[in-house]
Amino acid sequence: MILVADDDKVMTQLLRSLLEEAGYDVEVVHDGEHAYGHLKKPECRGAIIDIRMPGLNGAELLMLMASEQIDVPVIVVAGFPDFDEEEMKQFPNVKRFFLKPLYPEEVLAAVKEMAPQ
Repeated sequence: MILVADDDKVMTQLLRSLLEEAGYDVEVVHDGEHAYGHLKKPECRGAIIDIRMPGLNGAELLMLMASEQIDVPVIVVAGFPDFDEEEMKQFPNVKRFFLKPLYPEEVLAAVKEMAPQ
């Protein structure tokens, strides 16, 4: 299962469609608290996490994952240049970093690299 965590419901629907068409099982959540619960499930093979979400944001979620040794590969997306790729690389789970707008073929290629089928 690939987890998609973003408070933008249009974005999550687009990512769900893209990944399901490629054959992935997808779980969608809209905040960090729900994402955290799914990241601990053994069937979670990767995640796409937005940095800005209500409550527990993406950066806090990455810190929590590191402190609890949750070893799920992550693609980070951001709508604003609050963080850059170098800052995100400090987290061992982060495999790729994209600024929105996203390009479907790039996201799909990154997911296939992160969680091959």
